[in-house]
Amino acid sequence: MILDKKKKYFEVSNDYIYIVLTLLIITVTSSISIIFQSEIYTILNISNYLTWHILLEMSSVVFAVIIFNSCYHSYKHTKRLRLLILAVTFFIVGCLDFIHTLTFEGMPNTVARNSNEISIIYCILSRLVMATGIYLSSATKCMKKVKYNEKSILILSTSLIFILFYIVTYNSQSIPAFFLEGFGLRRLEINIEYFVIFLQTMAIINYLKRYKRSLNKYIIILCSGIILIVFSETTFILNKNALDIFNVLGHMYKTVGYYLIYYAIFKYNIDLPYIKLKEAQGKIELYANNLEKIVDIKTKEFRDANEMLNKELDYAKVIQQSLLPPSKIEIGNVIFRAQYIPCEKLSGDFYDIFEIGRENIGMYILDVTGHGVPAALLTMLSINNIKSNESLIKRYRGLKPHKNLQHFYEQFNRLNFPEEMHIVTLFATYNIKSKILTYCSAGMNCHPIVSRKTGEIEFLDKSKGFPICQFSDFYTPEYKSAKVLLQRGDRVIFYTDGLVDMQKNSRLNEEELISILKKNKDIDIEKLNRKIHQRLVKPQKDFDDDITYFIMEVA
Repeated sequence: MILDKKKKYFEVSNDYIYIVLTLLIITVTSSISIIFQSEIYTILNISNYLTWHILLEMSSVVFAVIIFNSCYHSYKHTKRLRLLILAVTFFIVGCLDFIHTLTFEGMPNTVARNSNEISIIYCILSRLVMATGIYLSSATKCMKKVKYNEKSILILSTSLIFILFYIVTYNSQSIPAFFLEGFGLRRLEINIEYFVIFLQTMAIINYLKRYKRSLNKYIIILCSGIILIVFSETTFILNKNALDIFNVLGHMYKTVGYYLIYYAIFKYNIDLPYIKLKEAQGKIELYANNLEKIVDIKTKEFRDANEMLNKELDYAKVIQQSLLPPSKIEIGNVIFRAQYIPCEKLSGDFYDIFEIGRENIGMYILDVTGHGVPAALLTMLSINNIKSNESLIKRYRGLKPHKNLQHFYEQFNRLNFPEEMHIVTLFATYNIKSKILTYCSAGMNCHPIVSRKTGEIEFLDKSKGFPICQFSDFYTPEYKSAKVLLQRGDRVIFYTDGLVDMQKNSRLNEEELISILKKNKDIDIEKLNRKIHQRLVKPQKDFDDDITYFIMEVA
C-alpha cells in the first residue's frame, strides 16, 4: 500500500513533455545566442528589421484576434468568466500590438506619427495588459459563470483603447522615456517588465495547479505558450538596440507563444467539445445499432432479478403464514374458523388465537397500514408484543386486554418507526366457564359482530381506543376494556376492513355480511365460513386490500 502511494506521488504525466521541449528550445537558442554573441550579434538596417518586425508582430496580432474571436463567441454560449477575461485581454492586446507595429520608426505615417518612443509605449502597455489578463484568467474558477453583456464589455474595451491611443499619441511628452538608444531600457520600464514576468509566472503556477485536478493536456500547452512569452520579455530587457538580432529573437518567442496559447484555447474550448460530442454520438450510434441486443440482455437481467425477488417473497410468505394459527381450532366448547387472504404475497393483516391457562382463550386481529413487505415486517413486531412467550406475562396481559394494548403502544413508541406507519387492532379474551368475552380496541374501524342464536345482531363497539402509532410525545391514550356475555349457539365474527370494503374489493359490504349471518344462523359454522369465503372469491378478481377474519362459536 505504501509503495503504491509512493509510486503515485512520483508519477509524472507525459503531458509535461510540452513544457520540457519548450524549455529545451529556449535553452538551446539562448545558449547559442550567448556563446556566439560576437559572431551573430548584428544591428539590422531599418528596412531589414521592419520586414521581420512586421511579419512577426502581424502574426501575433492575427493569433490575438483569433483567440479573441474564439473566446468571445464561446462566452456567448457558456457565460464562463474566464473566457470573457481572455476575450477582452486579447482584443486589447491585438489592437495595441497593431498600433505598435504601425507606429514603429520607419513605417509610413498612418494612424499617428512614427517614433520608437511611442512604439515602445504601446508595446509595454500591450505586455502589461497581456500579463494582467492571463493572471486574472488563471485565478478564476474554470466553470464560474457570469451574466455580463458581451457587447457592452466589447464597447468598454474599445473605449479604453481609444483613450490610451489619445494619451500616448497626443500627450506622449507627459510619459517618461522608456528606452535610450545604445543603453537599452530605463529603470522604470525594466521594473514594469519584471512585474509582467512576475504576473505571468504566477499564472503558470495557477494553471499547473488546475492541470493536476483536470489532467487536460491543453492547459500544459497553454503554460508552454506563456513560458515563451516570459522569455520574450527577458530578451527585451537584455537588448541594447531596438534593431538588434536579440530583439528579433524576442519577437519570435512572442509569436510562437501566442500561437501555442491560441492552439490550447481553440482545442480546449472549441475542438475538444466537438470531439467529445462526436464520441458521444458514436456511442449513441453503437447503442442504437445494438439496441435490440441490449434490450434483450437488460430484459433477461430484469427477469432474473424479478424471479429471484419472487422466490424470496415466496419464502417470506411461507414464513409469515407459518406463524398463523390453524384455520380450524377447537378449545373446550368454543369453535373457531378463519380465513386469511392477502392481496399480495405478504400481508399487513394478522390474527392469532391461543389458550391462556385452562379457562381462558386469547385472541386478536390487527391491520397494519399498507401491505406488502413493510406491513409484513411490522406484523412481526406486533406478534412479539401482543402475545408474550413468558407464561406469567402471557396470563397477566391476556386477561386484561387494555393492559396488553397499553404495553404495545409504549413499546411501539420506543422504536424508530416512520411516523406515517400505524396499527389498528382488537384484543379479546374469553372465559370458558363464565362465557364472558372481554375486549379492547386500538383504533379498529370495523367492530366485531355478534350473531345471537335468537337471530339478534350486536356490535362490539363499547371499546374505541387510540391506534398504535408514533404519537407518545403529544398524547398518552388510555385503553379501556368492555365485556359481553355470550350464550350457547352465539357467534362472533372478527374481521379487518378489507372484508367489507366495497371500494377496494367489491365483494361484500357490512349489510350483506349481517344478512349472511342472519340467514345462516342455524347452519354449521363450517358451512357459514364456506358461504362467506365463496362470496369473496367469486367472481374471481384481484384484491386491493388484505382480507382477514375469523368466526367464534360457543358450542
